[in-house]
Amino acid sequence: MFSPDGARLAFASNRNHARAGETNLFIARWEADGTGGGKVVSAADRFMADVEWLADDARDGRGIGTSGLAEAGRWLARRFQEIALLPGGKEGTYLSPFMAPVEVIAEDETALAVADEPIARDAFQVTGFSASGRASGTVVFAGYGITSEEHQVDDYAGVDASGKIVLVRRFTPTGGVFEDTGLQQRFSALRYKAWNARQHGAAGLLVVDLLEVAPEAELPEEAPFPKLSVDTKGDAGIPVAVIQRALGQCLIDAPADVVMNVRLTVVEKPTENVVGRIPAGHPDRLAGAILLGAHYDHIGLGGPHSLEPDREEVHNGADDNASGVAALLEAARMLHARRAELRRDVWLVAFSGEEEGLLGSGHLVRNPPDGLDVGGLVAMVNMDMVGWLRDNKLTVLGGESAEEWEEIVSPACEEVRVECALGGDGYGPSDQTHFYAAGVPVLHLFTGTHHGYHRPSDDVELINAAGGAQVAALTAELARSLARRPEPLTYRALPQPVTEADTRSYGASLGTVPDYAGDPEGRPGVLLSGVRAGSAAAAAGLQRGDLLVGLAGHEIRDIYDFVYILRNAKPGQTVQVIVIREGERLTLEATFGQRGRIR
Repeated sequence: MFSPDGARLAFASNRNHARAGETNLFIARWEADGTGGGKVVSAADRFMADVEWLADDARDGRGIGTSGLAEAGRWLARRFQEIALLPGGKEGTYLSPFMAPVEVIAEDETALAVADEPIARDAFQVTGFSASGRASGTVVFAGYGITSEEHQVDDYAGVDASGKIVLVRRFTPTGGVFEDTGLQQRFSALRYKAWNARQHGAAGLLVVDLLEVAPEAELPEEAPFPKLSVDTKGDAGIPVAVIQRALGQCLIDAPADVVMNVRLTVVEKPTENVVGRIPAGHPDRLAGAILLGAHYDHIGLGGPHSLEPDREEVHNGADDNASGVAALLEAARMLHARRAELRRDVWLVAFSGEEEGLLGSGHLVRNPPDGLDVGGLVAMVNMDMVGWLRDNKLTVLGGESAEEWEEIVSPACEEVRVECALGGDGYGPSDQTHFYAAGVPVLHLFTGTHHGYHRPSDDVELINAAGGAQVAALTAELARSLARRPEPLTYRALPQPVTEADTRSYGASLGTVPDYAGDPEGRPGVLLSGVRAGSAAAAAGLQRGDLLVGLAGHEIRDIYDFVYILRNAKPGQTVQVIVIREGERLTLEATFGQRGRIR
């Protein structure tokens, strides 16, 4: 609605979505531009259009290995070119390819035999984390396969599992301490059951859905086998299979000799980071560069990463993370338009493989493109889930990763009129983690969790386009500030945080930051992408790049082994730590600290 004199325009919008049914009223000064009424496309319109393209059903949820993700990568390369970014990928392109696991296949040799009788292939299913190989032995039954001194549970008490095939029940008991859903999730994990079986010397593990019930009670319907899916964290060290209830009951009633033969093949497909660069346009250039990033992959049709794993349908990931990519593109447009002000180069990266374990950012940090010195970066700003801005409030994580962030972030937030909550270290389940572990100050812009996270309901209808455009403007303002600032930021390597709540805690911490992409050479163990200052690991002499293969007398094959060992350890306990460093096997001594957020 125009004012009577035509000088003011009043309009309403509910794009902010602060509360159901809430509408915001705006009053603006109207200025005729003399162009004959041509349409002006706003930053919010561009943001929304980009989100809609990425989160369209035609992209198939942008899962690793899908045509939808590959198409999105090519589309982003064209967008970078349209914005006039310089190519930062391979051979003068915008694409920086790497291989990512997409599928695991149980080969024909995979078989199970009981008392020399082969078991039908549809009566068992191997797991994606099973070790390939042959295992044989007499079956021993170990309840639910749970051992927890803290909770006074030991299903292996009196069970000699050494060299045997251990049979355990799926899930957890339903009463006692297991009324706690958190404990149910923790101890029902098949990876945990496999690790615990290996710790007790088992040659292999069989799992069956055979709950304990009262004699007069009826068993619930048998749960379907878990899907055979890729596990990028390594194998369990022993063959693992889930078997049908009838077979499991027979083995409990009459233990027999079992032979397990597993052969799994992991299929990899290429995917790409999309990399562009805005060169400094100011004649007085400064050392270092700024990197802005967002991941463009999502979880495809759902599967094990979905919070509704039984719904095999497109998970469009409009907020996670089409929103971050749309903000990256809009920030690129703003920065390119004012490139003459930049005294440092600005790199822009759309990462792939984030949902599979930060694969793309891990690849880039280990294999930076020509011209990018990761160690010389002034800062990395990550945008992951920025499409649900509410009440104009934005969370800015990583505020403790550099001493100067407060003096930089607060004015930038005021400039774009966003209320920012700054805090937190540089670690977290997104792409900034690899950069912080490499010694780079980082920020992670985030509009908060919501009910649509990793569900099919994360779609475009609930995206706050105006808010996303504000986040893009903030990102551009941060990059301009960093590109003009003569001094580098003061990186802060933070110690392991301690639990502040007055509650009983469990487990211990070492103070390492695992590289969740795993060892590039595929060696068993946990590759360290960082060591937290002041931690037990730092005191013991552990370093970034170490491959952790042993802890407290236990072998470590993957991140799961590491986590389970820490959960059973106690603060103050002194143990041996075995690492591989530059091909040499070293034994160090560490004293565990109190468990915090990062292991």
